[in-house]
Amino acid sequence: MHYLMRAILLHLIFISGSVLSEEPFSIILLPDTQNYAEKATYDVYAHQTQWIVDNEQSRNIKFVIHLGDITQHDLAVEWSVADYAHSLLDNAGIPYSMASGNHDLYPSADVHARESYFSQYFGPQRFSNKPWYGGSFDSSGENNYMFFNAAGLNFMVLSVEFLPRKDVVTWANAVISAHPNHRVIIVTHCHQDYTGEYTTGWADGYNIAGREGEDLWQELIQRHSNVFMSVSGHIQGVSYRLRTGLNGNDVHEILSDFQSEPVLGNGTALGNGWLRELTFDPDQNKVTVETVTVEDGNGSIFPGGVPQLFLTYNAIATPTQSKHNQLNYDFFYNMNQSQNYAYALSDTLFKDRKTHTSLRGDHINAKITAAANGNSIVTWQDDRDGNGYHQIYARVFDSDGNALTDEIVVNSVASGQQTKPAVAADHQGNFVVVWEDDKDGNGYYQIFARGFYANGSQKFSDKTVNSVGSGQQFNPAVAMDYSGNFVVVWEDDQDGNGYYQILARGFNSNGSQRFADRTVNSVAAGQQFNPDIAMDSNGDYVVVWEDDQNNDGDFTLLARGFNANGSSRISDFSVNSVTTGHQQSPTIAMDDYGRFVVAWQDDKDGNGYYQVMARAFNANGSERISDFTVNSEASGQQRFPSVATAPNGRFAVAFEDDNDGNNYYQIYAKSYNANGTIRKSDFTVNSDASGQQFNPSVGFTDNNRFLVTWEDDMDGDGGFAVMLRNFAF
Repeated sequence: MHYLMRAILLHLIFISGSVLSEEPFSIILLPDTQNYAEKATYDVYAHQTQWIVDNEQSRNIKFVIHLGDITQHDLAVEWSVADYAHSLLDNAGIPYSMASGNHDLYPSADVHARESYFSQYFGPQRFSNKPWYGGSFDSSGENNYMFFNAAGLNFMVLSVEFLPRKDVVTWANAVISAHPNHRVIIVTHCHQDYTGEYTTGWADGYNIAGREGEDLWQELIQRHSNVFMSVSGHIQGVSYRLRTGLNGNDVHEILSDFQSEPVLGNGTALGNGWLRELTFDPDQNKVTVETVTVEDGNGSIFPGGVPQLFLTYNAIATPTQSKHNQLNYDFFYNMNQSQNYAYALSDTLFKDRKTHTSLRGDHINAKITAAANGNSIVTWQDDRDGNGYHQIYARVFDSDGNALTDEIVVNSVASGQQTKPAVAADHQGNFVVVWEDDKDGNGYYQIFARGFYANGSQKFSDKTVNSVGSGQQFNPAVAMDYSGNFVVVWEDDQDGNGYYQILARGFNSNGSQRFADRTVNSVAAGQQFNPDIAMDSNGDYVVVWEDDQNNDGDFTLLARGFNANGSSRISDFSVNSVTTGHQQSPTIAMDDYGRFVVAWQDDKDGNGYYQVMARAFNANGSERISDFTVNSEASGQQRFPSVATAPNGRFAVAFEDDNDGNNYYQIYAKSYNANGTIRKSDFTVNSDASGQQFNPSVGFTDNNRFLVTWEDDMDGDGGFAVMLRNFAF
């Protein structure tokens, strides 16, 4: 009975995840080796990996983690140094992981393209036959996950790129969730500074749409109960910070970087062979951090060959944490506690992200719609190969900014030009995209539409919207009711006389006709341009457009209301109260009650400077809120607004703003309560102020969240990216 009880007790201890009398083991952190790769004559890189091989048994080394900045200038000769150094680990069978840094994406002005020799030297082909290799985000291998086992515990090391893209973060969240029984270490090059605070300013500095510091903490690290550590380099110095994840778990965040340590104390910056050893003691539930150099005894690096650190490591953190700047310390980590995985969200606000996967080319004219299920759909005009011919793309995102679909090529026929897309969605997230199409390249455009289910699969194929194909059809807009019925409006010069009318056509949710083409504007004289449309949940809709019916070159804004079947409900009426000067670029949005808001750019005094104006109406077309100026700063230019309403009537307006008159535009936004009182004054939407930002589009997912998409050339190379960001109302 004694032996039986003992066996039962041992079994219970085993299945609870406890560890009995396990020997300590260690992992090695290889910080920023860029100087070693560049100054290969010192052979420090190979000395480091050889030291690891020589000490594998005595120090029970189970894994090696590179912290990024493998090379100095992303040169093949530097990568060959790294290749040789890590071949020593390969030959010894020692597991390791690699992370990319900013220097591995050299030159700095081109970091946004994320092109590197990394994939040739440390891509999946190097690791695919290694027993510790888990997988990678893509063929570059810069985002990868590896495994190791020690003391009966399963560990996963997940490395993400320098300032990771949102798609990478989405992938990383999925990988961690798929391995709930692994204890996870997150590796990223730029995360924490020498004061123990999050890094800031690097995304702006490199003009790259990535996550750093607190962004990565909020969007990835804090969410998983099995993440217990993050390690990073990039910033010369050391720091330690204990943070608490959303599930109550301790997360130990460690900075290690010695790249600026000078040779002999006054020579060139090298790093002098310093690395970190983290020794895990399961019996004591303790991790010991030790800073060691592999160049002990090397008189060409240390005077007399005696190791020493020449720089100071005593930065003060706020709030002060006693161990944050120590070179050697230990901390408590419970290795006997069983893993009960949990995932938690505190918020779903996300930083600027690109809607597309392509990192070069031109992506413009983005439009967004948001559905009641919390998803949003962005469509845009795409010339990713730079050949001057555009396709229409779309992609679906959840409330956390994660892509729910791959990029969708909307137009089935790729020849010719496809431009000026617009999108609308129903209550369940099914959507339709419309666009201008000149597939035969004759310079004449038709309006096309294609329908999709919420998962991105086709609902109905490409169809021509305009019944009369002669002449020109431009600038489509679309609105959809809760059931998926939709109406498309566009400007039409079917007789080719150079004068445009506004036309509309209604469709059922399956793409079949609900009512035929009809002219929206009652007065046919003059010019009518730039229509927009808004629809309530039952399908009643209002169309707004620019109108110059007396043909004097000064446009005013008109609107007209219709029933769901296309019959007239409200006669043409003037949107703007002051009709002098120019009123252009109208945008309209409607709440669930049929109340609507129109915003536009206004140069009422004719001085060439535009303000953004808005006016709100009841469902019957009567005024609810009189004309008001949206932008608080009147100087410079404010133009091309976009408005969206929440189901309960709250609304937000986004617009291009150059209030300092330097010809560089930012995207601004302002939010309002349903009664027109200001909820949040003007704020900048784009995180990076460099370069140009144009063409905003805004949408509400519910009463408390709205999103803005825009085209952004933050790096000033002339190629625009489509960005997306959400905000709390």
